Amino acid sequence: MQPQSPVDAISPAFSRTRTILYPPGPAPGLNAPFRFWFFMRIALVAALTQGNIYGALFGIAAEALAVLFGVLAAVFGVAFHRTDSSFAAPHGFNSILVAAIVIAAVAAFLLVLLCIWLWCRFRFTLFDLVLYRHGVIARAWTPYRSQTWRFAGLMILVCLGLLLLFALTGGPLLLHLIVLFRHLSPRQIDSDPTIVFAHILPLYGIFFVFAIAAGIVNAIAQDFILPHLALEDASLDVAISRFFVLLRTRFWHLALYLLFRFVLELGIGMVGGLALFLVLAILGCGGAGLGFVLYLALWHAGPAGVTLFVLYCVLAGIAILAVYVSMIVALYGFIGVVKQSYAILFYSWYYPLLGDRLHSPAPVLPAGS
Repeated sequence: MQPQSPVDAISPAFSRTRTILYPPGPAPGLNAPFRFWFFMRIALVAALTQGNIYGALFGIAAEALAVLFGVLAAVFGVAFHRTDSSFAAPHGFNSILVAAIVIAAVAAFLLVLLCIWLWCRFRFTLFDLVLYRHGVIARAWTPYRSQTWRFAGLMILVCLGLLLLFALTGGPLLLHLIVLFRHLSPRQIDSDPTIVFAHILPLYGIFFVFAIAAGIVNAIAQDFILPHLALEDASLDVAISRFFVLLRTRFWHLALYLLFRFVLELGIGMVGGLALFLVLAILGCGGAGLGFVLYLALWHAGPAGVTLFVLYCVLAGIAILAVYVSMIVALYGFIGVVKQSYAILFYSWYYPLLGDRLHSPAPVLPAGS
């Protein structure tokens, strides 16, 4: 197929997204009416391929662990100080606290590895769902065990490489800032804040550059390396060498594609984020208004009234949380399906096997699925 402009793949990507998020119909190319739970299952798979989901999970987990270990450190520190236990170590540390920190670090490391593996496996699953449009998650999950290990290894190496590069560029600035804080008093810092800004602003710039680089590398791996592993079970060196051939021959098409990929994600995210805010604001205001009325009616009505009011607050909080999570999954899932559809449609112009699979008749959903 003759390569076209990346702009030409945008409209077909949205059309294909609609066919993926609707259940397959009785004949290839047809779709059944919209079903909410089918949509949410596909959206959940697609959302789990988006790094922002894992960032939110790690952020919540990190805050919970910080609070937990802060409480444990305070409790154990006070206890050992009072009893002068033989477990106490120099400088306020003790063996139990050190062991807890080591166990937490190992657990966090294993959790990160598990999330990277799941992240990669769900990418293959989404690729299969978008390419073949059969709508069966188990069928899309099964065939890619060995490919996932190779792809996960590639992503781990990329992450380590980016971390090393950041340590070489931003590490000296960060270390110099720490040393500077140790030798300056708060009064000196307040009198001349430019000393701090001169170090922090370059760090922000380095963070921004590395965020862009990480996004580009991630997009290249998902859109141009993964298809070769999924369709041919190709080795990483073969897939990477084919990408560099494309980079040399179609550099500006590739650059324009990555730009539009980012714009699509940003635009959908902004519109979806605004819709999410409005829905939550309406639900929150309505729930707060009803809660105020119930408070006036029940709070002074004895234990039964207080129990009913507390029960309403708990149920209202769970309902709003459920709506929030559902909308986040739907938003990131829609973004994931659009990006994967756009990637497949664009790369099918340069990868003949992908183009053949893309334009073959869509498989029919098995009976009872």
